[in-house]
Amino acid sequence: MKFLIALKNTTDESKNILEIGCKIAEGFSADLTICYIGKQSRALIEGDVNLARQTLSEWNIHHPGLEVLEWAFNILKEKGFAPDSEFNIKNLVEEKGRIRMVLPKTTNYQIRLVLREGDLLSELNKEVKHGEFDIAIMGSPRRKRMTNKISQFLDTSIFFVKNFNPNWNYKILLCVDDSRATKRAVILSTRISKQFDAEIISLTVSKTSFFGKGYRNAHTWAERYLKRVGIPFESRLLSGNPVDVFVDEAGEDHIIIMGKAKGNEILKFIFGSKPIHTAQRSNCPVLMVN
Repeated sequence: MKFLIALKNTTDESKNILEIGCKIAEGFSADLTICYIGKQSRALIEGDVNLARQTLSEWNIHHPGLEVLEWAFNILKEKGFAPDSEFNIKNLVEEKGRIRMVLPKTTNYQIRLVLREGDLLSELNKEVKHGEFDIAIMGSPRRKRMTNKISQFLDTSIFFVKNFNPNWNYKILLCVDDSRATKRAVILSTRISKQFDAEIISLTVSKTSFFGKGYRNAHTWAERYLKRVGIPFESRLLSGNPVDVFVDEAGEDHIIIMGKAKGNEILKFIFGSKPIHTAQRSNCPVLMVN
C-alpha cells in the first residue's frame, strides 16, 4: 500500500499528524510519501530557476518547504522509519511539476519527500493521482468548506487528524451502514486496531427505531468479520441523527472509521454527506474509506 502525509509546517500538530501517519503506515508496511504544498516562490514564478539545467542545490533560495521536509525527515529517522542517510539538497530532483528527494529504499517500504507549489487542493489532487495513494493523511481543515472539497475531490481514502494526542489510548468507532465502502472500512479498522492495540466499537445508527435490511445485514457482516479475525469489539445499534450520534459517541478519545459516501456529486458538494459532516463536527481523528 501507499500512504501520503501532507504537512504545512513544523508545529506540534504537524508532529502528531506525522506520528499517527507513520504508526498506521507501519502496520501496513506501506510506502510513505511526505508532501509539503506551499505558495509558489517568486523565483519559480519569475523563471529565475531553470530546473532542466540546474540542481536545486544551486538555487541558493530560502524555501520554507525544504525546512518542513528536513524537519519531517529527521523525525522519521529518529523513529527508525527513514533510512540512515542525510537530508541533502543535492539529492532533490524535479519531475512532472513536483520536487522529490531521492532516498535509498528501506527493507520493507519506501520513504519519499515531495515539495509542490500552488493551490492546495489542486496540488493535493495531482499528487494523489501521481502516486495512486491508498490513504491521504492530513490535518483537519479549519474551514468546513475545505473539508467538503477535499473529501469530494480526492479520489482516495482520507484521514483527517484532529486533536490527536499520542499519549492517549484510543478506541476505534467503526461506523457501519449499507454503503459500498463499509466492508473496506471494516477490514481497514482491524489492521489499525492491531497497530494501536485498540478495541473496536461497531456502531450502526438508524434515524428511527426501525433498521432496514441493508443496515441489519451490514451490521451482522461486520460482527462476523471482527469475530473471525479475533479483534476485541463491542457492537451497538442506536437510533437518532447519525452524525450527532457518531460525534457524541466518539468524543475526543476515539478514531472514527467510516466509508466514504457515494452518490450525486453535485448534491454532495452543496449539502455534504454523513461522512463529511462527521469529519467537520467531530473532535477526534476521522478516516473516510474510499
